[in-house]
Amino acid sequence: MNRTNFITHIAILTALACVLTFFPKVPVGGGYVHFGDCIIYVAAILMGPVAGMIVGAIGHSLADLISGFAIFCIPTLIIKGFMGFIIGKILYKTQTALRFVIVALSALVIVTVGYFISEIPLLGYETALISLISSPIQWAMSLIPSAILLPFLIKNKKRLGF
Repeated sequence: MNRTNFITHIAILTALACVLTFFPKVPVGGGYVHFGDCIIYVAAILMGPVAGMIVGAIGHSLADLISGFAIFCIPTLIIKGFMGFIIGKILYKTQTALRFVIVALSALVIVTVGYFISEIPLLGYETALISLISSPIQWAMSLIPSAILLPFLIKNKKRLGF
């Protein structure tokens, strides 16, 4: 993939991550759950760790900004960026069921611990405790569609321009 295609794909996936993080969103605890993380998996697995990091960090931070959760822009930038990087680092070159399970569990820990720690100074300890429930729900909301969609995308990677 040449540089122009790489940048174009990142831009499209970043916009899609933002949209799917913003809508539809289901309120849970102090935040909401959404399907935006699916796009982090797609970017990281099809394009690599840097693409996953950019799509996760920028797409999700923009969604926080425009949806009234600007207080979470910086934590989201770090948490979702790190999540995308780790997914890409583990799964970009070699996709196996075991690696996908490792990635899924890594993403669960990154998101749950990351938001718990960031919510303590922002919203207080009691509210941060709620994220220990809402973060795993969010994780499942994106993991299940990703697990269904990714085998098709990986199989058709060349035809899709990745």
